[in-house]
Amino acid sequence: MIFNNEIRKVLAVAVLFHVATLVACQGKVDEVVGSPSVTVSADKPSTVVGAVQGVIVEVGNGLVSDNQGQAVQGKIQAQNVNALCNEHAMPLDEQGGYLDSQGPDYPSRLFYCKLAQNSGSPDSIPGSFQQIKAISCMLEKVGIVYDDQERQVHVTPDTSCFTAQQLENMQVQAMTVTVRASKPAFFNTYYDSGVSMTIPGMGIYRVAAKLSGTKMEFLTQDDQTSVSPNKSGTFAASFDLLTGELKYESRGDRFQCAEQGGTCGWSRHERLLAQVGMTNGEITSVSKIEAIAGEIYGDGNWFSARVSTIKGSLANGLKARYFMVNSNTSADLGDATKYSEVVNNRCYTHASDQADCSANPGIELPQEASFKFNLHPSTQYTSTQAWVSQLTGLGFTSVNFNDVQ
Repeated sequence: MIFNNEIRKVLAVAVLFHVATLVACQGKVDEVVGSPSVTVSADKPSTVVGAVQGVIVEVGNGLVSDNQGQAVQGKIQAQNVNALCNEHAMPLDEQGGYLDSQGPDYPSRLFYCKLAQNSGSPDSIPGSFQQIKAISCMLEKVGIVYDDQERQVHVTPDTSCFTAQQLENMQVQAMTVTVRASKPAFFNTYYDSGVSMTIPGMGIYRVAAKLSGTKMEFLTQDDQTSVSPNKSGTFAASFDLLTGELKYESRGDRFQCAEQGGTCGWSRHERLLAQVGMTNGEITSVSKIEAIAGEIYGDGNWFSARVSTIKGSLANGLKARYFMVNSNTSADLGDATKYSEVVNNRCYTHASDQADCSANPGIELPQEASFKFNLHPSTQYTSTQAWVSQLTGLGFTSVNFNDVQ
């Protein structure tokens, strides 16, 4: 894909902005900022992923303030992300403990943490694709050959691409990765380029990128079924530097996975649409956000689920809602009629945390017995593999429960 000089300049600004964002807002990952001279390129998918990652963090920051010096009043306000969220992107109270999930501030604070905190794991949106971004970065440093052929590549993970925590978790000094790269992506030809990486003991990781006009798109997948059956996930996003439109969707399908250690027995599905204002390549405002985050958990004896939604803006009213179910029957997680709402009267604006949201009631849970959004196996939703191969960009124009595969 060929870009004119002006577009290249704007895309380079996006990467510079991403670097500044990580340094300012995410001290624990500031060692993974890369070179500020890197231009976004489909040949280096980690640069596309990184640029969009920085935008998502700024949308999270836009839930509490904007760059015009306005901050929301009420409990959502704080000086920095670590004062409101722990390392797993869970909301904290003023004493540093877990925020009460039955309280009125919980759903808005949960979204803030999911967006603004880079957890380095699927616990948060910026963290969900951190590992694949790092693996791609590592391969880019030794060189990726886009000839659609498999080849063995010897690499050594270090802090130029990985966080110190990631390296500690991996416990790997060096590895041999089987790489297949092609243009377009062989696993989904909608994308300009794609790289598949098979890592012994870790599984298959795929990342694809597309650049068209001023729009950046990426698709990532982790397929760990060779290591642990039913353990997979996929993450896709797009951002248009001209219009300021951001879209994101993730599907973590691990509910039927039985691996020990907390990495299985759950599934997550998240969808986000945001509109941001851009000035000289920097985000100056968030004028709209619509998002849904669903999670289900099960240990074979007890099952729980929650769905959080948020819609609006701080200028006109931001409404967050929270629904949950606890049951000893697994199928209840796939039945929206079993969920109940935690009632709250919060409506956030710059002036108040109890403003008038009568014109914006938020996103309500549908009353349907086959509730696909939370990816419960009883609902026959589209598999991760099929979703990855069929995706031709994120086409939704609003966030709701009606168009979920």
